[in-house]
Amino acid sequence: MKRILKKTMLLSLILATFLLVGCSNIGDITQNTIIVNKDGSILGVIVEEFGDSKYVSDELKAMVEEEVATYNSGAGEDKITLQSYEITEEGQAKVVLKYASSDDYKEFNEENTFAGTVSEAYDAGYEFADMRSVAGDGQVLEKADVLEKGTMKIAIFQENVNIRVNGKIVYVSSGVNLVDKKEATSTDADESIELFYVIYE
Repeated sequence: MKRILKKTMLLSLILATFLLVGCSNIGDITQNTIIVNKDGSILGVIVEEFGDSKYVSDELKAMVEEEVATYNSGAGEDKITLQSYEITEEGQAKVVLKYASSDDYKEFNEENTFAGTVSEAYDAGYEFADMRSVAGDGQVLEKADVLEKGTMKIAIFQENVNIRVNGKIVYVSSGVNLVDKKEATSTDADESIELFYVIYE
């Protein structure tokens, strides 16, 4: 997501889209959001305020399509797709890119991102520091406790964004606040936090 944002800053614009791709209610998103679908694919939704220059819009669309095409060419298949775009009447813009996996999201955006099971995350070398329950007691989990949740799903991300998952969130790490049972948001209030973790069932 950072890769696209850097380029859009030069054009003072970002694309918008409302196409639903395996996840409902994309139209209600008002800030940058990562959506983890049930099949492990990722939707990256970027939201920005936008001017009204059609020329700049067309230029940016062409740029994003070129970036995606270059990535897919290197991958040997279509791992990323730009679904469509639209500029809202309110002047707000959104872009949704669909990634075949969190690995594709990670490589394309140069942001540390993972989606899979807790066991898979551990095997990939991730740590599980400062995990707590989202329930009223806010129970703190030690690393050994987290590893016992091996078959549960986990989303790990580096950006200050909202994250939506296909399930009920039960544990989060420091710097992550619950929005509702399927969505959480991260904060950059503590710059010492390198990664955000969300465990769900």
